[in-house]
Amino acid sequence: MNYTLSLCFKIKKMTFYSINSIDVSSEYFESEVLAINLKTGNYFSLRGTAFVFWKLITEGNSLETSITKICTHFQMEKEKATQLFEGFLNELIINELIIKSETNTETTINEWLDVFSKEFNEPLLECYTDMQDLLLFDPIHDVDTQVGWPKKAEDDSTK
Repeated sequence: MNYTLSLCFKIKKMTFYSINSIDVSSEYFESEVLAINLKTGNYFSLRGTAFVFWKLITEGNSLETSITKICTHFQMEKEKATQLFEGFLNELIINELIIKSETNTETTINEWLDVFSKEFNEPLLECYTDMQDLLLFDPIHDVDTQVGWPKKAEDDSTK
């Protein structure tokens, strides 16, 4: 008697992201990420679960793996976490902080997550625009040609 075993697997392609390193600079401060979009002059604060998600994604974990690790750490239902963090991911993309990456650098060990608080709060991307003028100011090209730095040129005709 011969038996044929037929298995059908649905293979889901993992989705990876990285920092938009051409336009974005970011820095970790304990449990907060500060990210500056140098193209728009906006800067952002990511704390709590937003910090966790940013760190997981930018360390090379896929979106799917990041959500799984968040579910495990915060003891969340996968459906709720997927909804929250896919929405948060869209905010990061809209603000041009991260971009899709073709590089698969899946990280299996994230020891820092073990010591991170298990208190859950919804991911929040705080955007600040109060320093746009300063961040977008080019001290070489945007200065008054007669006075120089730090006087900003009044209009385009004085550049």
